[in-house]
Amino acid sequence: MKPKKILYENQEEVYDQAKDYLENILANCNCIKEAYIWASLVEGKFGVYETEYRNQTCSDIDLVIIMDEPVDIPKEWIFTKVEKSWFDLYNLGCFEYQGNKHQIDGLIVIPSKHDLDKMDKSLEGRLRRIF
Repeated sequence: MKPKKILYENQEEVYDQAKDYLENILANCNCIKEAYIWASLVEGKFGVYETEYRNQTCSDIDLVIIMDEPVDIPKEWIFTKVEKSWFDLYNLGCFEYQGNKHQIDGLIVIPSKHDLDKMDKSLEGRLRRIF
C-alpha cells in the first residue's frame, strides 16, 4: 500500500519547471516522434511520500516517448530490463524540486515492437503532450 503523499502546493509551477527540464533532455534526441508527461505530474498529485515507497521517497515522472524508427536511444538513458506490451522502461535521470529528487521514468514506445492500441487505452485522459 502506498504511503500518504504530501503534495507540492503549486502543482502548475512544478509542472512548468519539470516540463522545461524534460524538453531539454528530449532536445538532444533526434529520433523522437512524440512525447507526453503522464500520471501524477499531470493530475496535480505530485509530491513527496511520508515514508519510502518502492525505494523512492518522491513521486516519479512518467514520460512516454514514442520513437521514430530506426530507433537511436541515447546512451545516457539506462534500460531497466522492464519490457511491457506497450513500452520498455528506461531511467532518464532525476528532476530536482525543492531539494527532492524525482526519478524520470522513460516509457519508450517503439511502434514496430509495441501495442499502440494498448498504449492509447492506458494513457487516456491522463497525459499532456510536450513534444
